Amino acid sequence: MKKRNSSLLVFGLLTLLSCKQEINREITDYDYFDVPKSDTVSKSTLVAATDEKHLQFGRNVTYLNLEGDTIIPLGKYAYFGTDTLKHYATVLEHPHDSAWGRQLAIDQHQHVLFDVFLFDNGPDYFKEGLTRALRNGKMGYANKYGQVVIPCIYDFASPFEQGKAQVTFDALEYLDLEEHMRVESDDWFYIDKQGKRINE
Repeated sequence: MKKRNSSLLVFGLLTLLSCKQEINREITDYDYFDVPKSDTVSKSTLVAATDEKHLQFGRNVTYLNLEGDTIIPLGKYAYFGTDTLKHYATVLEHPHDSAWGRQLAIDQHQHVLFDVFLFDNGPDYFKEGLTRALRNGKMGYANKYGQVVIPCIYDFASPFEQGKAQVTFDALEYLDLEEHMRVESDDWFYIDKQGKRINE
């Protein structure tokens, strides 16, 4: 009887492990723009508009200044949640494709600042003044100005809580049986908001 229970346990564990659908984050060699300190001062505000009935996720978007002049042309990007662009906007590239294109953070000059990390099917939330950012498949953190203030060098990074965040250089990302993303690592550690490792 014990042997049968052991066999069932081993079979169950193998079944669970084989059900992990590993997520392979694409490693690329895109160029990104680093926002200079001078661009963190007050700027003009751009507003999102569309030629369609409603401004919705995935629809063509343009950004206009307050005088109504087109600053970012219609058709280059699709809407991804940014109604007013002061320092940066999250947009979708290639809006005419059937699938979503690359998710980007761009400034008013259409410089690509970083790729957007997705959480709950949208751009990652700000926690303690920082949001997670991606550059060429690695994670770091950006501030409200779009500046990547902690370099994108980690395999995975968690949101900041009480001034620290858990990060790793070696992560396995996968979807569980309920299609939720899970992350495993044998080498988690904490960093502070300056990106310095915290010894605990």
